[in-house]
Amino acid sequence: MLLLNNMMIKLRTYTITLFFILSFAGFIYADSVDNGQTNLYKIVKNIPSSFGKVFETNINNEENPDIIIINDIHSQSFAQKNIYSIIKHIKSEIDIDKILVEGASKGKVNSSAITDIDKNTREKLLNKMLNEGLVSGTEYFCYITNTELYGIEDSVTYMETLKQAYMLIRNENFFSIRLEKAKKDLKKLKKRFYSKDMSDFEYLFFNRTNIEPEKHCKLLLNIIDTYSIDINKYSEIHNFINITNCNIKLEPYQKNFSKDFGYLVQKMKNYAPFNVYEKFIKDCKTKNIEENLIISYKFVNKFLSQKENEYFSYIDILEQKYNLVRIFNINKYLDEEENFYNETLDKIFQTKQQKDIAFINQMIFLTEKYTKLNIDFYSFDNFSKNKNKFIETLNNTDFIKNKDELIEILNNEELSNYYNNNIKRDSIFFNNINELIEEGTTNILVIGGFHKTLLDLFNENGKKYIVIFPNANGNDNNIYKQLILDIGSYNFTTK
Repeated sequence: MLLLNNMMIKLRTYTITLFFILSFAGFIYADSVDNGQTNLYKIVKNIPSSFGKVFETNINNEENPDIIIINDIHSQSFAQKNIYSIIKHIKSEIDIDKILVEGASKGKVNSSAITDIDKNTREKLLNKMLNEGLVSGTEYFCYITNTELYGIEDSVTYMETLKQAYMLIRNENFFSIRLEKAKKDLKKLKKRFYSKDMSDFEYLFFNRTNIEPEKHCKLLLNIIDTYSIDINKYSEIHNFINITNCNIKLEPYQKNFSKDFGYLVQKMKNYAPFNVYEKFIKDCKTKNIEENLIISYKFVNKFLSQKENEYFSYIDILEQKYNLVRIFNINKYLDEEENFYNETLDKIFQTKQQKDIAFINQMIFLTEKYTKLNIDFYSFDNFSKNKNKFIETLNNTDFIKNKDELIEILNNEELSNYYNNNIKRDSIFFNNINELIEEGTTNILVIGGFHKTLLDLFNENGKKYIVIFPNANGNDNNIYKQLILDIGSYNFTTK
């Protein structure tokens, strides 16, 4: 089943920054469940770190959620495999009553077409589809385990939004050609009016896909030092810098991680009781290589020679990184980064002309994401609030030669209707979810990240939730767009 939105929640804007630079995903140790009691919050919190991490919740340790929300990254095979693993892990700990997805009409989803195939053929087919991003991790789980899947869509609204997406993707070049013209004008302006610090600032905030960790950290520290930014106000940004520095220090050792781990495992096999060793090997499968190195070294360091301990001293840096990551608060980091952005913007861009260019650049950056249908909710909110100011700035300056074409994009009704329709779906989802789930049951919702309004509705109505973000390795949505084009060609064009 195609899942419609390719919108990303605020964290996805920073996927490269947080998951590639920090090697952050999958580096949280699990706490144990107290006294063997079934506590859904703790089960979810203890999801193996190699699969994903709790991103947001409105409950405390003593409450069970009404729903577990897994943030979908559509057609991204690495993330889909982790979504499958997350659901499988939860199922291994507690019975799941219902699994709900967007992209299917309200009620049970008919999967008999594939479940009627013999098991071996079905699994080979599904594995291939999962590897190519053609089936979701949720569908994969349900097909493999014969678990029922429930849709939460209104079919009329869904098909209307799918058709809008199809038409916009088909006409994407119409927007991109005009935006490229504006970006060329901006490039010339920057050569004339920008200082190096201004360019560095935009690298930090608008170049999320090609970030070099060492350069990123160096530029960040340079801005903090040059403009006397009080880093104490930004504890999570400070943690970010320290974690990045740990990664830089660890870089020379990374190529030997697997070899070193194998060496420590052999030592452990020689010295640890068999039941301890056996449990450790079993647990290794749910942790990444860094975690396993730390744990295995703690087991055997007292059996190592002085020379061996000197060599493995880099694991102290790994543990330092772990301790920093453990207290790292993603939501707080994102809020801090927004405040940091505004504070440094005012200090670096001092003239009205410079600020106008920076504002136009920021809005063109957001407009491009807006037209490509991959803008996250928070950026969309920022874009919407500043759209009229952007039009006014374009009208009052001659910075952009094709400003009339840009204004035409900003006022495009097809784009506006598409986003309004997506927001409208949230209230439909909320009503359908309430009708499908019962109080006191365990339910999972797998849904794309643009639906921030749905979380607002949960909060307003006293519904408890946990949002899980699966580990991802990129944000390429070309496969997803091609699927929409393929299905759109079948459904929305005449033969």
